[in-house]
Amino acid sequence: MSNIKMSFKRLNIFRVKPEERYQSIIALMVIIALNALFIYRMHDLFMQPGFGPYWKAFEHELHLSGYDPLTYLGVSNWDVVYQVYRHPLLSFMIWPLWAINEGLTWVFGVNCVQYLVAALLIFCSYYSYIFLYRIHREVIELSQKDATLMTAYCFSFAYILMSVIVPDHFTISMFLLLITLYISGVCIKKGRKFLWWQSAILFYITAGVTLSNGIKVFLSGFFVNLGKFFRPKYLLLAVILPAALLWGTAIWEYRTYVLPKEKARAEQKAKKQAALEQKVAAMTPEERTKYEEKKAKRDVVLKRQAAKTGTPMENYGFLKWTDISTSRWQSTYENLFGESIQFHQDYFLEDTLVHRPVFVPYRWTLSYCIETLTVLLFVAGIWFGRKSRFLWLCLSCAAFDMFIHLILGFGINEVFIMAPHWLFVLPIATAYLLKSIRHQSLRVVITLLALYLFIYNGYLLTDFLLSPIKTVI
Repeated sequence: MSNIKMSFKRLNIFRVKPEERYQSIIALMVIIALNALFIYRMHDLFMQPGFGPYWKAFEHELHLSGYDPLTYLGVSNWDVVYQVYRHPLLSFMIWPLWAINEGLTWVFGVNCVQYLVAALLIFCSYYSYIFLYRIHREVIELSQKDATLMTAYCFSFAYILMSVIVPDHFTISMFLLLITLYISGVCIKKGRKFLWWQSAILFYITAGVTLSNGIKVFLSGFFVNLGKFFRPKYLLLAVILPAALLWGTAIWEYRTYVLPKEKARAEQKAKKQAALEQKVAAMTPEERTKYEEKKAKRDVVLKRQAAKTGTPMENYGFLKWTDISTSRWQSTYENLFGESIQFHQDYFLEDTLVHRPVFVPYRWTLSYCIETLTVLLFVAGIWFGRKSRFLWLCLSCAAFDMFIHLILGFGINEVFIMAPHWLFVLPIATAYLLKSIRHQSLRVVITLLALYLFIYNGYLLTDFLLSPIKTVI
């Protein structure tokens, strides 16, 4: 009974504490301002009465790096829009927003998807700030000023700042992961157990948003409970049962919503191919020559896109998303620790699968110096925090991401868009350096670094948001 009372008491984690109010208000104002600018940029497109061809509009007009506008699509016209085996619950999580949007569209006659998705992003981004601050303040035990500095430092990173406005699942994932790490850190600090039902619920929800995040919940259970993690009861109820339930959900979802559409598309594709073959057969020599030239140009574009995605290990199952040909070293310094932390000025926010090359060099040597400094602070923080079990939990979560991206090559051609899943580990590690070396010069260095990144990334992002879209459908 005491555990149940304590668990209900922990629901107060969403209550903003007095010392968090003023700084979190500033963070909230920045988050709202960025979302307002994005709504302003896309307003003319979305506010057209009778706005209909959603996917066409989103695909052609909504270019935010490699992020997919699937959340906009699902809230505008609900369906299972995400890949079910990678995001098993996400379509159902956005269903309430679709229901609200249906009512608002009926009342106002326009698609209100941007406002509803922005509300979700603002909530998740705001509490990501809160929980990251609490990790620095309560778990690592920094002073209030230092905890604020390290949290602001994290939000100065390009793709943490970017996550505030992108209508994809990454902001939701970051929010859930930071909750998990915060709870784990408090449990480690106070000697509490990670209860099996807490782990099961966190896994089902967190992995339901992005399957790979579920591993991080299991890692949290291990680092908190240590040897007790391997007890049969905990393994059965906290690991095997929720994993089986989530996998069963994904299979049911695929067979109910996805498979029928795949069969219909395959039949339609076969009919179109047969009709095309008949049409080609009836062409004159001149018409066939023009057709072959047009097809050749299209094939060149497809080959160029395929080259950017790299060579997979196999062409089936999860292995079709791997990549064994893209350079790991160049990906590390240009994209992983490059674009994730500092935007590249060239090909700004363009999609790798459209126009952006896989690797874009910085214009300034200073950018590589900033990147090097950020990584050195991170490495130094690991050394000074090497005895912290919580830091090793955070590093193990980041190491799993590095395994799927750098070893398996999943999403390596656009690895920076996955930054909200792991990038917060850099300031968490750096916080141990700041805690150990309490020297004003180190605070000055981190403050100047954060200010530079805020100004540099903020200018490029706001300049983009204030520029009009090229066309309106």
